[in-house]
Amino acid sequence: MTYQKNNGIKEPKKMLQDVSTRWNSTFYMLERFVELETSVRGTIGLLDKAPNGLNPNEWAVIKEFCKVLQPFEEATRAVSGDQYITASMVIVIAQGLQDVCQQLKHQYYSIQTEGLINNLINGMKDRQNWGNLQKSMTLSRCTFLDLRLKNIPFIHNESMKTSVQNSLVELTANIISLARSETECTLQPEQSTSFQSSASVSDEKSFSIWETIDKRVSEVQPAIRTSTARAIVEVQRYLEEPILKRNGNPLEWWQEHKYNYPYLSILARKTLCCLGSSVPCERVFSKAGLIITDRRCRLKSKKAEMLFF
Repeated sequence: MTYQKNNGIKEPKKMLQDVSTRWNSTFYMLERFVELETSVRGTIGLLDKAPNGLNPNEWAVIKEFCKVLQPFEEATRAVSGDQYITASMVIVIAQGLQDVCQQLKHQYYSIQTEGLINNLINGMKDRQNWGNLQKSMTLSRCTFLDLRLKNIPFIHNESMKTSVQNSLVELTANIISLARSETECTLQPEQSTSFQSSASVSDEKSFSIWETIDKRVSEVQPAIRTSTARAIVEVQRYLEEPILKRNGNPLEWWQEHKYNYPYLSILARKTLCCLGSSVPCERVFSKAGLIITDRRCRLKSKKAEMLFF
């Protein structure tokens, strides 16, 4: 940091140390090391007994490593969030990483970097559930109901796209049937009450000014659709909606359009979610998280011993 201050850098940066429980901390360590290359070289040059520094080829390899690992860091950061929907992005991110790796294979890199790329590709292939992500109906439904994505990730897999859409129609139809059955249950007591009161009245015909219009309305009233037909209409209308921008919030969109999609919005609220991640737990119990300072812990040692032991 002294070297940086002497060279007029107002906000000098420190080197970072990686943590074994968080792989992306290794990426951040290499990234910061490359960022401070000039300071590192200058500091080593000023030392009387300087350690052996990296040669230009080694610096180039580290820079290539950072470039190759950048998409994986971006994917890790995206699926580790807990303030926005993450489950709908899993299939898209998996497809994106596979495409990136195929592009990296056609680039000219050093032997070390090519070995890293091959290890990443083989690691994805060896993972038991990596190839089955797109077959997960839970993740697929979540992707389908995210207005930023809808059925686009399945555009080259017609059978999967049809299967997911049919699943959404079936679940929406179940919600519609349940809502109708609840409505009928609430109306039955009222109807029985009105029937008893009308029975007490004389059987003479009553006349109403609304009789004619009510009869005409009943004649032009469309037949009650089945739950499945109503569900198909809602899903089809949803697919015709314009795609939301990638930085948009699908939950806010569903909240604003819940009256246009009264039943599909219920399914979206139940389906769209965050993935369960161990990242917050690892941050708490990592080496960095175990650093105790006066600011983080104001308990004196005796009181702490009483509480813990």
